[in-house]
This record gives sequence, structure tokens and C-alpha cells, in this order.
Amino acid sequence: MPSASSSGWPNASNTGYRHARGYPGKLTTFTGTLQSNHTYKFLYFPGETFVGDWDGGLENVTFYGCLFAGDKVDDATVAVYSDNVTFDYSTFAPLKAAAPPVPHEASSQYAIDQRRAGQLTVDHSDIWGFANGIEMGYSTREKPFTVRDSWFHDARADGGTDHTDAILSSDGGPTFIVIDHNTIVSAGNTNGLALQYSDTYYSDVSVTNNYFSGFGYTVNIGGDGKNNRRITFTGNTFGTDLRPVFGPLYGWGGTGVVWRGNKWHVAPGGYAKNASDDGKFWWPDGTLSTRDYGG
Repeated sequence: MPSASSSGWPNASNTGYRHARGYPGKLTTFTGTLQSNHTYKFLYFPGETFVGDWDGGLENVTFYGCLFAGDKVDDATVAVYSDNVTFDYSTFAPLKAAAPPVPHEASSQYAIDQRRAGQLTVDHSDIWGFANGIEMGYSTREKPFTVRDSWFHDARADGGTDHTDAILSSDGGPTFIVIDHNTIVSAGNTNGLALQYSDTYYSDVSVTNNYFSGFGYTVNIGGDGKNNRRITFTGNTFGTDLRPVFGPLYGWGGTGVVWRGNKWHVAPGGYAKNASDDGKFWWPDGTLSTRDYGG
């Protein structure tokens, strides 16, 4: 598939366990029980991994340079019940497929599923073969949700049953979300960034310097967005690598929202052929312009 080719975007050259500083050239399969206040380095976690469980969570757990491979078709590769969990330079991949395309039965419904309130951070990670890359539902000022410098790509075939998202909040309500400098490019039927609205809208969300392409509606920030508060969407690039099923954006608006410096990229080999549109400002109503959005 076409890729985000601009220099500096997260991709195969700078994300995942192989690019973690000090990578010894191989991983050790994890055995034992995860503990609080511990950093796990250069380990392989096959199957399903539970970071805590419904009976009790952990605190201050970091995974550095690890590989998580799962095939829980209707469940998660990593289920997080704990607070202050970090995945740094880690890879999340199908257990039963070595390369894309990924059949529906070859990987998990979620690469990471956050199931209890707590701070969750994902950095420089490579997440592919998922139906949903990360499902989050708990983010507050005190315990924010942050994804930086990570690469989401090659989602699994939906089998006619999945929603296919890279970063997903199903029901609205989380606050203080940071999505910064990621590459989010895949075919899929739902959203690359899926801040879906159910009962409660979103506030204090920062979406900055990301490369987006593909999916259904590529970006969804709170449905119609009218009750969102303090949403910043700046410096992002919408690439034409993969044509979205419906369009680039589903809903925009609210109080104290900022849309600035978002641009259109005519990707080599992609569906758009008008090279003169490359680098134009991308407005939330779909306008491409030589001047920035001022609404």
C-alpha cells in the first residue's frame, strides 16, 4: 500500500521493538506474572496479555522494546486494567499472519483495550493487523491518554462484522487526550481517529502534527461536534494514499475549538492526481485553499 513518505513521519524505520535503543537482536518470551513499578524490556508476549485484571490493577508498568502478538478474534491482544501504563517502542501484530494483508481470523479485535481508569501512554510503537488499534475510554486531567510518534497501518479484513479504527473511544466523555505526530493510514470501514459520540462529547483534546489517510471517515471528533469544548486540531496532514470510504472528516465544531495549519498531501501513487493541490490548506468543510482556515 502507499505510505506516508514525507521525511520524519512514523513508519517502519523508526517505530517498534527493532528500533528501541539497545535492542539485542532477539526477544525473550515472557513467563511469570506482571508486577507494579517495573519496566519490561525486549520481551515477546504471545497470545493475550492482561496488565492487571478485574480483581485488581497494577501501577507504573512500562513495556520497552516488546512484541505483543495476538489472535483473539473478538477480544484484545493486550487488556489494560492498570494505572500509568506505557508502551514504548513496542510492536503489536497478528499472531497468525507474518505480513499484510491480514485475514479476519488471524488477529485480535483490539491491539490494546483499556478497561479501567488510569493513565495510558503509547510512544514510538508499530500497531498493525488490528480491527481496532487502541480502544480507550478513560482520560482525565490527572490521568491523560497520550499517543505519540506511532504508526498505525494495515488493519485486518473486517469480515463484514468489525468496526475498523486506529484509535477509538466508543462512547464519548474522555478529556485531556493527546494525539501527536502519528502516522494513521489504512483501509478500513470506520475511522482512523474515532472519537465517537454516544452520550457525552469531548473536551481538552489535542490532535497535532499527524498524517492521516484512508478508513471510512478518516477523522471523527465527537460526531456533529456541537457540544465539544477546547478541541485543537493543528498541523495535521491528510494524505491521498488511500481513498476514504465516505470522506476525510465526520463533524467539526464546538466551543473554543481551533483548526489551523492542516494541509492536503497528494501522495505518489494515491487516488488524487492534481499535483497543484499538494500542500494546500485543508478546511473542515473540505475546501482546499492557499490560505489557512479562519473559522
